[in-house]
Amino acid sequence: MGNQKKFARAEVARAVNAKTSRRKRLRRSQEFRVGNPEMHAMIRIAIRPVTTVLALVLLLAGCNSKKEIERPANEVIEQTYKVLPNASVRIANPRGSVTIRGADASEVRMRAVKSASGAAQLKDITVDVTSEPGDVLIKTAFPRQKKLPLFAGTSAVDYTLSVPHSARIARVDVDDGNVSIEGIQNADVRANVVNGQLEVRNCCGDLKVAVVNGALNLSYGLCEGPYFSADAQVLNGNARLSIARGAALRVRGETLNGKIANDVGAMVGLNGQLLHKIDLPLGDGRRCDVTVRVTSGDITIAAAEPGG
Repeated sequence: MGNQKKFARAEVARAVNAKTSRRKRLRRSQEFRVGNPEMHAMIRIAIRPVTTVLALVLLLAGCNSKKEIERPANEVIEQTYKVLPNASVRIANPRGSVTIRGADASEVRMRAVKSASGAAQLKDITVDVTSEPGDVLIKTAFPRQKKLPLFAGTSAVDYTLSVPHSARIARVDVDDGNVSIEGIQNADVRANVVNGQLEVRNCCGDLKVAVVNGALNLSYGLCEGPYFSADAQVLNGNARLSIARGAALRVRGETLNGKIANDVGAMVGLNGQLLHKIDLPLGDGRRCDVTVRVTSGDITIAAAEPGG
């Protein structure tokens, strides 16, 4: 009888332990089922910022690649051409500067600097040179942009030329840029600028230049060669004529909408009116003729700087 009671108590204990174990397993299962969505939600929340950051990194990488492509590009071209002392030089450049210097040499040295907003645009700019002993022709071509004039855009070519002192500057045409010509002796100079500044220094030879919109600077030292005449026109802009003291020149100037002044001040005409037209002889001996005509702008006559 005592053994039966002990067996019964053992069975009850096992049943209670089994029930308790089942409850614990059920609770754990419930906790897992309840907690699992939260864990998934946390995983999804964690993945979203990582995805966003990755997208931003890729976007920035794309922007950097684009910036690399659009980074300003330059190319330098240097060439030397053997020519006769009296060879003619012609250059056409829609956008960019042209600098020409006379030198004691029988060659034309050209340095052209091409610049553009990117490497692709740079490749589309062409510099074409045709050289013969008696003539050098330089042409510049830019890709035409739709609905824009030929001289509009950011690409440009800047030229620096060294030519013989006695070379003929037969033609310089620049649509948008500055032109500087210096040291051509006893030879013709022809230049036209649409938008920009034109400077001609110590060129004692026949001269014919024009500026549509911009400024004109002419400078003469003591010319010792044969007689020459110079004719300069400006449509919209000012003209400045700098003359060395003692230079034998006859200066004629006229402006339709502007005034004429010298290095001291405005020259006064009859009845206190500002002069719009002058005929001014300078120096002694045979005088070369210099004529400056301006449509809208002022004319200034000044003494050239020493050494200028």
